[in-house]
Amino acid sequence: MAPSLTKRGLAAMTAVAAAYGAGRLGDLPALTDGFSAAFLGAAAIAAAGALLAAVTLRAPAAATEKPDATNHDGAADKAVV
Repeated sequence: MAPSLTKRGLAAMTAVAAAYGAGRLGDLPALTDGFSAAFLGAAAIAAAGALLAAVTLRAPAAATEKPDATNHDGAADKAVV
C-alpha cells in the first residue's frame, strides 16, 4: 500500500510544480518556483500529519500488576547469598 501512496504524492507534487511553471516554458526561474511551491505544500502536509500524530497518539497505560516472581519452569526466584 505504501508504494501506491508514494506514487500519488509524487504525482501531486509534480502536478503542482507543472501548474506553477506551465505558462512560461523555457523560463528556468519559473520552473524553480513551481518546484518550490510543490515542496512547500508537501512540507505543510507533513507538518500537519506530525501535529495530528502528536495530538492523537498516546502512550499505553503502565501496568499496575507486579510481574510474577517465578522462573519459566515455575520455581520461585531465590536470592543466593
